[in-house]
Amino acid sequence: MVGMKVRSRMDSRKVVRASRRGSIKSLGQAGAYLRGIAKRSIKVSKDSAPAGHQPHSRKGRLKGAILFGVEKEQQRVVIGPTVTAVGRIGRTHEFGGTEPAKKRKGRKATWKLEVGGHGPISVDGGKPVVVRLKTAKQVARAEAEAKKLPPAKRRVESNRPRKYPRRPFMGPALVIGKPKLSKMWANSVRG
Repeated sequence: MVGMKVRSRMDSRKVVRASRRGSIKSLGQAGAYLRGIAKRSIKVSKDSAPAGHQPHSRKGRLKGAILFGVEKEQQRVVIGPTVTAVGRIGRTHEFGGTEPAKKRKGRKATWKLEVGGHGPISVDGGKPVVVRLKTAKQVARAEAEAKKLPPAKRRVESNRPRKYPRRPFMGPALVIGKPKLSKMWANSVRG
């Protein structure tokens, strides 16, 4: 029998760096994959979705607001609708709940009632028709129309909170994508 001695050295820092790089890349792939599943589950429709099903988006804003970001230091990925794009409605749909009443401010008229400026020359369907004022006669007409219009006031679209049933879309996306997630980390550590 022949005896043999084998020595091996491992550079643990190099292994840790390689695993972090591979993990960050895999997290990005997983985030993009789950975001795609969530976006495809939201239908663009004027009708609201039944409770318990993925929400419908009237104009597609909720669908377009779903983003993902990899937090490298914490080694995690965050996926979901951004508050800056759609407010809290994404969270409200996911878990159900109540949204406060919508309030919109009326815009103050910023007309330049002078030649070369702009202003209202008539009212069509309750809205002023604003044009560039080219003559003194148009300026006089615009001043007369501006006096007829009511001052902009704070308008309340709804005076009651709106209740939403639970319509999850991120949780189901994770359930659908879970079987493929582990494959995204396969062979991710390279030396």
